[in-house]
Amino acid sequence: MPEHSRASYWQAGLENADWIEPDLGLTKDGHLVVNHNEWLGENTNIAEIPELAHLRTNRTWMDNGKLVNITSEWFIFDMTLEQVKKVRIRQDARYSWRPQHFNDIFEILTFEEYLQLMRNLTVDLGKPFGVIPELKSPKLYNQGRSYPRFFEDRAILTLDHYGWTNITAEINRTAHGDLKLSPLIEIPKETILGPAAWQSFDLDTAEYLATHTDVPVVVLCENLPWVFTPHGLDHLAKFARIVSFWKDVFVAGAESFFLATNVTWDAEEIQRMGGFIAPQNLSHEIHIRNMEFSAYTFYDSRQEMGYLCQKQQASDFEDSLVACPKNRTEELSFFFTLGVDYLFVENIVEASNIRTQFDVSCHNL
Repeated sequence: MPEHSRASYWQAGLENADWIEPDLGLTKDGHLVVNHNEWLGENTNIAEIPELAHLRTNRTWMDNGKLVNITSEWFIFDMTLEQVKKVRIRQDARYSWRPQHFNDIFEILTFEEYLQLMRNLTVDLGKPFGVIPELKSPKLYNQGRSYPRFFEDRAILTLDHYGWTNITAEINRTAHGDLKLSPLIEIPKETILGPAAWQSFDLDTAEYLATHTDVPVVVLCENLPWVFTPHGLDHLAKFARIVSFWKDVFVAGAESFFLATNVTWDAEEIQRMGGFIAPQNLSHEIHIRNMEFSAYTFYDSRQEMGYLCQKQQASDFEDSLVACPKNRTEELSFFFTLGVDYLFVENIVEASNIRTQFDVSCHNL
């Protein structure tokens, strides 16, 4: 199913996912909507809607120290909800094995529609699914708003309304007088909603969410070298319950990964903060700080896994390489052995089967 569509969430539920993720953006008129990118051209039919052609533009911004330059695109923050709702979602055509016959059927969901859907899935399928919204590019979406935490507070108020969080510190409710949340559709009183967690690559946003709600925060990171040091993890542990890193830092190591991806760092700062943690020690260092860890993204087996060791010579890693998975079974088994707490996966059925096989093999030892 096309990603982030109503049907894809139903499919995830039917395939027995534990958590179902929406990526959040904010429209020009202040509506939270669900889409992976901040732009719509890659996974929708927007290019074929003449009345939206005038919204096509170029944008450049900084995202956690990384320059993002997107050209000839339609950006969610330039569009009203009415305009966004004219668009229909398409499957990513780069992956030939993904069926294209569900294209142009499903509209982009609002965060409210996602949350109501999750309540319905919990009732209809009898499982308390976890909700785990990611706030995409908060500083970008907060530009031009009435105050610099507009995006975050809008998300907090919405999640609170649907029963997944309690607000634990004062937020600017006055600025959200225009927020008209829908009445809750009743569900059986005995229904127990699943857990919730916030996600963000923006550390300021992650800390804000952690200190203003009772929902745990997942800190996502792949472009901040200082995070992968002992003192860096100490800092995250002050507010994060879970950390989620690009998977290759557990395989090739942070230093090799940053060298290969042209991310620079201050060597003296890294040294002061305890040096880069070796990949074979990273999971342990996270756990001893009372945090859990995840990794992303574990793709369908028909897609390249994306590890540096599959593209470079082993000698390039200066003995930091601890594994080089040859297939998805080896890949997931490596992370299960590490003690990973969660995984962000595509092709849930395939990943679940591998997890079951691994569990059986452990019991047979």
